[in-house]
This record gives sequence, C-alpha cells and structure tokens, in this order.
Amino acid sequence: MTQDREQNRRGIAPVLIVVPSLVSGAGVAFVLVGILANNQILQDTFVVMGILLLWADFFVTMALFRYTVRNIDRRLGHIETQSQRDRS
Repeated sequence: MTQDREQNRRGIAPVLIVVPSLVSGAGVAFVLVGILANNQILQDTFVVMGILLLWADFFVTMALFRYTVRNIDRRLGHIETQSQRDRS
C-alpha cells in the first residue's frame, strides 16, 4: 500500500508544477483577447476573467508551495525518527 501511495505521489508532482503556468498562461491569453477584441462587452469580460486568473495564479502557487513544504517537513520528520531509532 505504501508503494502505491509513493507511485501516486510521484505521478502527481510533475502535474502540480505545470498548473500555475497553465493558469497564468490562460490569464494572459484572456487579457490579450480582451485588449484586442472589438466589442466592449467582450473586452470587459475577457480582461476581468484574465485578471482573475492571474490573481488566482498567485494563490495556486502558494497552495502548491505550502503542500510541498509540508511534504518535505513530513519526510524530514520520518528521517529524523528513523535515525533516532537507529542510534538507540
């Protein structure tokens, strides 16, 4: 069961790195479409959606950073407990 969790975790990690780039890329694309659109409703809609996506990018990045730091902290905790057991 532990091997399954480890393999699943390794499969998710590369995807998590790409998510903020996708969100920010979509945000920039929406802003550009909003600037280049010829219709006022489309301009307003796409610019607002693009800005919201760029704003959300920050929170997605921080959430992933928090997840990564907690994961590292958990691993270090396991390593420390194992090294203490080995010394005893």
